[in-house]
Amino acid sequence: MNVNNSLSKRVSHISKCTQQHMDSRLKPLELSSGSYPFLMLLSEEEGINLEKLSRLAHVDKAMTTRTVQKLIGLGFIERIQDNKDQRACKLYLTAKAKAVIPIIKEALNSWITQITFDIPADKLEELYSMLDIILEKAEEK
Repeated sequence: MNVNNSLSKRVSHISKCTQQHMDSRLKPLELSSGSYPFLMLLSEEEGINLEKLSRLAHVDKAMTTRTVQKLIGLGFIERIQDNKDQRACKLYLTAKAKAVIPIIKEALNSWITQITFDIPADKLEELYSMLDIILEKAEEK
């Protein structure tokens, strides 16, 4: 297989294009392609700690800590001390964050529509199925 046509190169390029698109769309909200995924994860499961958020985001705890601190400073996340463990904190979305979640979802959905609009639905489902298989194998330890 020609390295120039490799799967990893294509996936990486799609990811970079997606980051650029999301950075552009979310800049007025003071969010970026590096920060919005944390809000999306918390919108699915509030009250989790930094460690679990790191696992869900597939990044190290230091990156999660820096991003969460930034999002707290911007008023998107609040950190509440755990009543059971005073050393632990739980993370919650603020009203400001809950208000931007639909905007983030719309930006993501419009991007996916833009880059896949001319792919027939059956081919798109096939692509997603193949990517799921590849992802599962990539995550095997």
